[in-house]
Amino acid sequence: MASRGEDFGPGLTPAEADGGLWPPPGEAPASEPCDWRSLYEQAQARAETERARADSAEARARELLQAERAARSRAGLLRTRLDRGRDMVSLTRELRQLTRENARLSRALERTQPHKDEIVALRRKVEALRRRLKRAAQASPPQRASAQLRKALERTRKQKDTIRALRGEVGSLDREVRRLNREARRLRREQERLQDLKATVRRLTFETRLQRGELAGYHDQMHVIAGLRRRVDNLGIALRQSAVKAGLEAELDGRPLVSALIGRVRARDEAIEALRKSNGRLGRKIEDLRARNAWLEARVAQLRSSRAVLSKTVFGSRSEKQETPRSERKRGQQRGAPGHGRTQRPKLEEKAEEHNPPRDARVCSCCGMPYVANGENSSTVIEIEVKAHTRRIVRPRWRRGCQCPSSPLEVSAPAPARLFPRTPYGTSVWACFLFERYACLRPLHRVAAWMSDQGLPISAGTLADSAPRFLPLFEPVATAILAHQNRAAVRHGDETAWRIQELRRTGRSSRAWLWTSVSEDAVYFHIDPSRSAEVANKLFGDAGGTLFLVCDRHSAYRKMAREAAGKVVLCWCWAHQRRDFLHCAAGHPSLTPWCQGWIERIASIYRLNGARLKHHDPALERQTQAFAAAQRTLEVEFDCLFAHAGQELDGLPPGARQAGPLRSLLRHRQGLGVFIDHPRVPLDNNVAERVLRGPVIGRRLSFGSDSETGARFTAVMYSVVGTLATNGIDVRRWLEAWLRACASIGRRPPQDLSPWLPWSMSPELGRALRAPA
Repeated sequence: MASRGEDFGPGLTPAEADGGLWPPPGEAPASEPCDWRSLYEQAQARAETERARADSAEARARELLQAERAARSRAGLLRTRLDRGRDMVSLTRELRQLTRENARLSRALERTQPHKDEIVALRRKVEALRRRLKRAAQASPPQRASAQLRKALERTRKQKDTIRALRGEVGSLDREVRRLNREARRLRREQERLQDLKATVRRLTFETRLQRGELAGYHDQMHVIAGLRRRVDNLGIALRQSAVKAGLEAELDGRPLVSALIGRVRARDEAIEALRKSNGRLGRKIEDLRARNAWLEARVAQLRSSRAVLSKTVFGSRSEKQETPRSERKRGQQRGAPGHGRTQRPKLEEKAEEHNPPRDARVCSCCGMPYVANGENSSTVIEIEVKAHTRRIVRPRWRRGCQCPSSPLEVSAPAPARLFPRTPYGTSVWACFLFERYACLRPLHRVAAWMSDQGLPISAGTLADSAPRFLPLFEPVATAILAHQNRAAVRHGDETAWRIQELRRTGRSSRAWLWTSVSEDAVYFHIDPSRSAEVANKLFGDAGGTLFLVCDRHSAYRKMAREAAGKVVLCWCWAHQRRDFLHCAAGHPSLTPWCQGWIERIASIYRLNGARLKHHDPALERQTQAFAAAQRTLEVEFDCLFAHAGQELDGLPPGARQAGPLRSLLRHRQGLGVFIDHPRVPLDNNVAERVLRGPVIGRRLSFGSDSETGARFTAVMYSVVGTLATNGIDVRRWLEAWLRACASIGRRPPQDLSPWLPWSMSPELGRALRAPA
């Protein structure tokens, strides 16, 4: 083991430490005898010193050890506190997250409160199904229990979808309630504003009356002052004449009476000048008040008119027909008039039923002899029965009885064609769903409930998921309808609001537009989030020749017509022009006679055009004399109407309310007069308005579409159903035949669509689809 010098003290060497047997290095050994006692005492002293130093070092080591232990203990305590602090921070964060989640769940629970009973009932059903599954698993084989478990899980998923749909409906209802509350607050503010305006008008009217009364008092004072001035002048003249006569001109200036009269005259002159200035100020103030009163009256009239128009839109009748005098003819069948009799129904299937009296009633009560047959009494009762049923298709298998290897071993009939794979529903079920949804305009949940009432429970989610699968089957038909419309010379165009709920997920508004294009024998719909000219160009821009488009005065049609470079001729709707006069007179009883006069002039245009069309034959190149006479009468009336409008507009004062409709009438004269030279062009756009009525009812019942794919399929189905109904074809029977044809060729539409379109189908198929079932 190596040793160091400092281990033996500062003055010792290794030799001295071993007992002092050798002298220090560098010294020679002494010849005299050493003093061993002194050396021993020195060594003992040194040992004591080293022992004290060792004790102090040991004490110091113990102190350092205790300090190290205390530091380690404190470090452990601090580490424990740090871990506890970290746990507290994480717990605080989790508590905040749980608080936010609890608040969100509370709000969701409040929103789903109206459907709480349904959710509780569904949960009970789920628990009952789980108990049934457990019992079935205990009592059934494993495969059967697995199948039942899968079915129960499928039903549970459907019920979860139903709950999710109910939550969506609750959210939409909440949004609708908030919108109605905002509208109510806005109407309340508008009502308060109207009341303030009325109070201001009453106050200004009172101030105007007050000023008029003050002005009348000032006029009276002016008359009194003018009389006093005349009297002062007369007195002055009399005084001067008397002074001249008496020769006392020098003394008159010094008399107190004359000085007092002159001071009074000057004071009255100053008072008259002050009254004149005050009169001028009051006159200017009265003019300002009159101008403000006129502005307020115009504002009140405008608000009254707007309120009348909005009330008519919200609460009034949708029809704009004028009241006609009531006929003296009584309603119903008239006495002595021939009736049409009972409606004949020869094609109804007849099921014979025999109803006999009880056996005891057919035996004589006296002798017991039985009764004998004596003819029959016959009666008929018409009944109807709609019920779902299951087609069980049995396909026998035939095994080969010979040993010929070229023939198949077993043969059987092919499986029935299905519209969609892995579905138990036939084409009649899908045709019934499409007919109820898009022809009868029922919401999806009502269709599902109606089919459940017929014995076929289908969830609304199953019906909703079928839209993407149906779209490829019907989209070619809608495309063919639009291509057929592009060959028409006259079409109607219009648009109305729609809703696509999926657009809100992308941060956009759910507002969309349902566009329609109507020709003589076809109807086409298109749903788009835009209302621009690009959408109008999609519908009407591919016309084969010159297109006469009957529409309202929406700017998109103007831009589309400009881009078409003469291929599209806009024919403005007279019904919209007539509506301008009705809105002008709304809330202004004084304008009612003026409005009725213009409505009568427009009605005369309608009557003369109807009389002209009675003599019009499109097959003739040159029309009859009767048509020419009716044409001249219509042209004269048309020119007189616009001439009268120009004269009235020139005679109206600036800012008159009647100027708006008259100016609009004159500005749109070219589009309003297209029907003069083209008798096939109708006067109004009512055809498109009536076609949109059904989809608008469906929109109000189902709140629009949930997705863009659903909106696209809705437009396609409305196009197909509207076109079939326009041509008098039974929509449900056509749907059944079309879906059967698609299923038979591999779940895709036929390549040749001409046999299925109303304008190109065979006469036999047309008669079969138009005939009553």
